[in-house]
Parts: sequence; structure tokens; C-alpha cells
Amino acid sequence: MTLRLADVLADPDLGLRLVDGEPAALNQPVRWCAVTELADPRPFLAGGELVLTTGLSQTTVSSQRQFVGRVAEGRAAGLGFGVGLSHPAIPDATLAAARSLRLPVIEIPYATPFIAVDRFVADRVLEEQYGRFADLLDEHDTLARALLSGRGLGALIESLHQILGAPAMVLDLYGRVLATAPVSAAWPVEQILSAARADALTAIPVSVENTVVAYLCCRRPRRSADVLPYAVSLVGLELARRQAELAGRRRLAGQVLEDLVRGTIGAPEAARRLAPFGIRPDDEHALIVATVDTPDRLISSPPLPFATTAVLDDCLLAVLEPGRPAREVARQLQAYLGRRGDAVRVGIGGWYTGMNGLRWSYYEAHEAMTRGPGINEREPMSLSGLLLASDDVPLRDLARDLLRPLFDFDAAHAGSLVATLRAYLDADGSVTTVADRLIVHRNTVRYRLEQIERLTGRSLSRTADRVQLWLALAAARFDT
Repeated sequence: MTLRLADVLADPDLGLRLVDGEPAALNQPVRWCAVTELADPRPFLAGGELVLTTGLSQTTVSSQRQFVGRVAEGRAAGLGFGVGLSHPAIPDATLAAARSLRLPVIEIPYATPFIAVDRFVADRVLEEQYGRFADLLDEHDTLARALLSGRGLGALIESLHQILGAPAMVLDLYGRVLATAPVSAAWPVEQILSAARADALTAIPVSVENTVVAYLCCRRPRRSADVLPYAVSLVGLELARRQAELAGRRRLAGQVLEDLVRGTIGAPEAARRLAPFGIRPDDEHALIVATVDTPDRLISSPPLPFATTAVLDDCLLAVLEPGRPAREVARQLQAYLGRRGDAVRVGIGGWYTGMNGLRWSYYEAHEAMTRGPGINEREPMSLSGLLLASDDVPLRDLARDLLRPLFDFDAAHAGSLVATLRAYLDADGSVTTVADRLIVHRNTVRYRLEQIERLTGRSLSRTADRVQLWLALAAARFDT
């Protein structure tokens, strides 16, 4: 219980008397005592002190008024004036100044030493702090037992709600409420995620491995707000445990999907191994494939709604449940992965039934993802796209070997051989179209084409060589 002026006055052993002050002033909290005879005690006041003085240096009306003004400016809880030493009674100027500033004045009799008042206040303040510390330990124990009860985050937030006397909630970065108490509480989710917080709302970031993954939110606590830092640490531990479990599941699911995509296992075996993840062969599924500049973060990204997630190579895969909105999930995935400023590439595959359909959707989504940053919808899959999507075919290595002379030439001479080759093949071999597109003379295009043939050892007039060069360019674009 907070020590107040009324408590100090009520102690019969001190024999103090309120000389001047409004009744409401008796509710002023007293945080400590400050004994001073300085003319200006402000540098030594932090606010809430009961200032004790005998007025030794206050020999004039002006000095008495100035002293009271400085004590009030230091936000003191009250002024205790010891009589019978420097002054037989509290000076009228002191009382008048205190009255005008609404500063309570207490008379301390000659028989009561200042140390007695100081000790009384110190004992009560320390008793209060010890009591609060004991209560805080009990609250910590209550929260820890709630988390370990088997009911997890929900039990923890329910206990926190009871301790705070205010609604509490955990919100992840997708805007999903992971736990809330009471269940009827309404929360401004968009405001919390955009950091546009209301005055009555506290939202504390929860981090796992130095990355913010959620917010612990509460309405204005009516009591025990000191427990919040410990609650944040417990929420962080629970979310770290969930992340570790999710990462393990993602690795297992990713291994099965990799075996399916590579053709290492057949459809029946894939169906058996994917069943624990809720992926059934008779359902229609679509895949979303995403990657970022720092793919090591993909394994710890939060779970997606309506999807089973897995990590395959440097990509995060999301197998959507039947009928779920693919583009909405893709937007949520892009928003989360892009929070650190990374360029996010997302591809959406089509909806298909069965394990082979899952494989086909992966190829479509993976090919769409390679088209660049942002969300890319699938396009009709081609034979070349399947070749490029298969790691069993060393197409990228062959492409790098075939095109290396052109890339090296462009780098050394600030040339445009690769761009010219791509434009030539896209224009179906029309030199005029290439010249218009690149804004150069037709003879310049012909000269560059001769250099390309000389450096690659391929003839642009032969269909087989054209196909090889086109596939090489496609693989080079796929790899960047």
C-alpha cells in the first residue's frame, strides 16, 4: 500500500500536526524524506519527498517565500517545519506562500527529531517495496505455472488478464490473434501493426532471436504493470518453442515434397508421408513458392493461415488447403517476408488434385517466382519450363558455360551482346525489329550477331543452335 501524508500524520509517536493544507493533500504519496537547510533544495529533489527543515537560513520574509516556492517547484509531497529551534512557530510568510501554492505544511514539535520522521517514512517505503517484490514473485510464479499447465499461451494470457485487471492479447505479424482474454475483447489490429497506438493501449514487441515476431498488448492496466516485462519473456519462450516445432515440421514436409518433386518417391508413398501434415491426395491443392535475399530467415517465419508450409532449398513452400484464397495468402507472405526490406519473389501455382497435381503446381509456382520481385501468377507450363525446374538436368551449368564468352565480352567492353541475342531470339530472327528495339543501326545488329556466333561457336541460322541459345538465356534469367 502506498505511503501517504495522512499515514505520516496518523502515527501517534511522531506527534505531527497539519497546519495548512487542503483535505485532498493528505492523499499525496510520500516517496522519501529530504532534510535540508539550503536556500534552494531543488537540485536534490526528485519529486514526492516530504521536505523537513527548521528554517535556519530563512530569516527574512523574502527568503521564506522563496524557499516555499522552490520546494513546490521540486514537486515535493509536503513541507515539514520543525519548530522550537530556529523559529518558535512556523513563519506566517511560509504559511501564506504554501497556501497559495497548495503545498501542505506539517508542524514537527521540538520533541520529535527529524530522524524519527525519516525512519518512519523509510521503514514504510521499504515495507511497501518488499511487499510489492513479494507480490511480483507470486505473479511471476502464477504466469510460469499457467504457461506450463499444458494450455500454453491461452492460459498465460488469461492469468495476465487477471493480474493486470485489464484485457490482454498476443498478436502475430500476420495480424492473427494468438491468444486473448477475455475472448470478447476487441482489438485495433491494423493500428497495432502500423504502430499507430491508442493512448489506452500498450503494445510491447516480442522477439525471438533478435527478430520481432509478435506483440503483447493490453489495455491500460489497473494494477501490477510491473509484471509485463516478465510476461513478454514468457511469451517469447512459448513462441520460440512453437517456431522450433514449426521449423522441424517444415524440414520434414520439405523433405517429402523434395522427394516428390525430384521423382525419388511415387505418389502412394508421398501421400502416406504427407498425410500427417493434413495434405490428402483426394483434395485439390495449390502451391505458393517464395524466396528472399536472405533465405535463412524462411525456416523461422510464422505459420500461414490455411496452409501447410515447408522449406525446400532456398524457398518457402505453402500448400494451400482446398478453396483457400491463394492471392490473399501470397500477399500475407510477401508482407511478412518483406518487413526487413528484402526483395520478395512469390509465385502462385494452379489448383490440382493428387500428388502429381501437387508436383505440377510446384513447377508452375516455382517458374512464376523466377520472373522477378512481387507476386507472380502462373503461366501455362512449357517443356522448357519443366527442364528449367528440374535439378536433375544440369541446364544451368551448361547455360553458364555456353554464355560465359558473351558475358565476359560485355563486362570487358561494356558491350550488349547478351541483350542483342535475347532481342534477336524474341524477335524471331528479325534484324530490323532488333535494331528498332535497341535503337541501333541494322549493320550494328549484324556485326554483333557475327561476334556472338564467333564467341559461342554456334550458328544463328541453325534451328538446333538457336534452341540451345534460347534455353541458355532462359536458364540465365531463371538463375538471377
